[in-house]
Amino acid sequence: MTANNNRLLGGVYSYVMTPFDKKGNVDHGVLVDYVEGLIESGLDGLTLMASTTEALYLQEDERKSVIETVCKTVNGRVVVNAGAGALSTKQALYFAEHAKDQGVDRLIADMPTYFPVLFEDVYKHYSIISERIGLPIRVYNISQPTRYDFVPEQVLKMADIDMVDSFKEATGDPKRTRDVVALCGDRVQIYCGFHWMLLEAISYGAVGWEGGMHPLFAKECVELYRGAIEDANDKAVHIQFERLKPLFFFMKTFGVTQTVKAMSDWTGLQLGVPRPPLAPLPEAMKGRLKEILQILDMI
Repeated sequence: MTANNNRLLGGVYSYVMTPFDKKGNVDHGVLVDYVEGLIESGLDGLTLMASTTEALYLQEDERKSVIETVCKTVNGRVVVNAGAGALSTKQALYFAEHAKDQGVDRLIADMPTYFPVLFEDVYKHYSIISERIGLPIRVYNISQPTRYDFVPEQVLKMADIDMVDSFKEATGDPKRTRDVVALCGDRVQIYCGFHWMLLEAISYGAVGWEGGMHPLFAKECVELYRGAIEDANDKAVHIQFERLKPLFFFMKTFGVTQTVKAMSDWTGLQLGVPRPPLAPLPEAMKGRLKEILQILDMI
């Protein structure tokens, strides 16, 4: 790995959900407020246009406008990652070029598939993005929806691509982090992709955390991450994790996007509802979420 980037590696990042108004359009005013709230919580960076952000539910012009609004709002205060995952290399380059023009710091790229692809072709796909765009790349392994799984041996090979500097593990198996770290060492930095497996992932060698957050709980996530990186076995860290675990497992069960957007009911930050056919939380589950947030003294 020969990528040279002076922006922070490691750290805790929040996915930025896409807020929609009552007519179902992107609400850029709320987006600015949302970004400001996340930055105030002490996060190291924000991630746009990847999985939980509802990128696949957006039209092309909406996708571009979200990146433009966020980059203008951030104005260099935190790191900004932008999604470049796409079915075709041509699409990925198109998304990546626009993101680069807006000043993002890094690309995060999963490998969605419709028809099966061989690893040799996946490697070429990322190599072309690396050569043409010249931004650091975080390879995003979220195999359940993409139907492509970067097994540890492939991660080792991906580290040979110049601009690949990090790898986000989101298969849901914490032991994958263990295996990737054991095989790759420090050739790539590993990011945990789920809230509920943070402590395990860090204990296995992950150095970063990337997940969807709301200003209601983002500050506590930052504190949890900072403590875990210092000492994942510290008793106080485990107490804090146990405190947040009901919320983390609620999101695991009912969806991060749906959960974060449902929090609009109890804050002034109106993120709207997910874009159909993705459905909002059922009312009964909203009731349970409200109970969790009240116990956590967040509302």
